[in-house]
Order: sequence, then structure tokens, then C-alpha cells
Amino acid sequence: MQKLSAILVAIFLPSFFALQADVIDDYAPGRSGEALKNTIYRQCRPSLTVDEQRLVEYLFQIYEYSSGLPYDGLTGKLITEPDFSRISYIVPVEWMKPDPKCLAEASGDLHNMLISDGAPAIDRGQLPLGEITDGYDCYIPPEEMKGDIARAIFYIASLYPCQLWGSWGRYIFDNTPYPTLRSEWSDMYMRWHVNDPVDEWERTRDKKIVELQGNNNPFVTHPELADYLWGTKAGETYRPSTTPDNPDKPDNPDDPYIRIPLQESYNSSDPYIWLYSPYVPEDVTWSLDGKRVTERVSVSSLSIGNHELRFTSGTAKGKLIIEIKP
Repeated sequence: MQKLSAILVAIFLPSFFALQADVIDDYAPGRSGEALKNTIYRQCRPSLTVDEQRLVEYLFQIYEYSSGLPYDGLTGKLITEPDFSRISYIVPVEWMKPDPKCLAEASGDLHNMLISDGAPAIDRGQLPLGEITDGYDCYIPPEEMKGDIARAIFYIASLYPCQLWGSWGRYIFDNTPYPTLRSEWSDMYMRWHVNDPVDEWERTRDKKIVELQGNNNPFVTHPELADYLWGTKAGETYRPSTTPDNPDKPDNPDDPYIRIPLQESYNSSDPYIWLYSPYVPEDVTWSLDGKRVTERVSVSSLSIGNHELRFTSGTAKGKLIIEIKP
């Protein structure tokens, strides 16, 4: 899948380029490790500029809880005196100072911010949010925020992998595109992620941020992503979960198989090759090894080895070679 866009030989009219309903479902399947993380880096960035003079106002809206009061992300209590509140960055932007480009891009990202009463924000300072371990001082967030914070840290590690970290950042992050998080920290944040799963309030906050800066946190909308990057499935090819994140609103309740974009290789145990790619217009006709095909092809109907898949329409045409592995 990493080379799919280069393999496709196609001509597109500008009208075919449209916003996808879900960039993770469109671009992430079939990728693994660094390629998967790079897909998040490219496809999940903010598309709107936030007015940095209004950050506190926005955070009051995002973290509004009961009685119209904002929720303190560091203490788990309601902020009853908003005049004394202040922003606390989940990953302090001061850690990013050695990488000016990364610092400039991350400073206004609402996914990396909490609103807190002044006193706990001062107490925390630049300390990492984590569990106290040998040699590290940490600020321990409330239990009900641990998963939320872990997913925000996964987001920062994916969208802002600084080439050089300062302060506490040197001990939590490495200077590589992947895995970016050092193992002892990614293990801890994975525990938080699993033990405190996404809830409706976190989804609501995520949607409010989308309205303000144009992007979701993909680890909120697709919690299984974290496992493919830092968990037990790290290094495996990403497959969207067939279990909906929100059981009351499943994405695909009728089909046991999610439509996965075309990949350059398939295992013989895979169910289908879906004739779909975000790089290819929807109105094309498809042929596989010279025979007309539609919608999807059963992998079990194909022999092990390479097969030629072609597509054509009035505005686009191309081909790719797909491999069926044992």
C-alpha cells in the first residue's frame, strides 16, 4: 500500500478531488509501522487556523461540563473561578523549542490543550503527565482523564515528531519519525488508553475541536490505531476494527467486512479485494487479469502470485499489480 499512489498510472480531473468522509478508512488500511504513522501525519493535520487570542475561550467551550462550568483536566474538578484558569499543554510546547518548525505548528493545536485552575497548572509546570517511576517526577492526572491524555499524546507523537526535543521531552520522545515515543512511556500510555477507553464526552470534545480547527484526533475516532503503532499489533498491517467505536452508531452494521482500499498485496486468508481507492474515481470500470469485475473479488478465487488489475473511465485509466501471498 505504501507504493500504491506511485503504481497507479492515472489522469484525474480536478473535480474528482473531494473531501473524504474518513481519511483513516481511506488511506490507512494496508499500511504498518512508520508508513501508517506517516499517513496520520499527512492526512490528519489541522485545516483551519485557530485565533490564539481566543484559546482560553475556546477551551471553556470544549471542556464545558455540568452546570456550564469547565472541567479541570489536571484535577478532575469543575473550575468555579474561571478568571484564575490557565492553559496547560498536555505535551508542553516548551519541550519543542529545539525544533522551531514543530513548535510553531503545535503551539495552537487544541488537541494538545487542557484548561486548568491556576494553582494545579503552576504545580504541574512542565512535568510530564504520567505515573511516578524511578528517576522521573510526574504529574498524575485524574483516572477518568488518563485515556484521553494518552490519545492526545499519541496524536502529538504522530503529527509533531520533533527532530530534537528539549527538557523532559528528551526522556519521553526520541528523535525518529517512528516510533517517536520511547517504549517505557508508550507502554504506560497504552495501558491508560486501554483502561480508560473513548467515551461520549471525549467524542463530543473532539467534534468541537473539528469545528474550530478542522481535524479529528484519529486515536479518538479510531482507537485501534494505537495498538498498531505502540501496542501488541505494532508492525502488523492496519485493518479497521469491525467492532464500532460507538456501538449505538455503528459505521457498517450490515456487512461483516469493512470496505478496505486497494493494497499492493493480500494474504490468501483475506476475504476480499475491494475495488476501491481514494486515488481512483468512483465511476471507473475494473478488470482483473483481463476479465471484467465489479465491487469486490474473493481472494480465495485467485491463485498465489501476481495479478494485473486495470481501471478505466472517460477521465482516468491505470493499472496496478497486486500480489496474493500464501
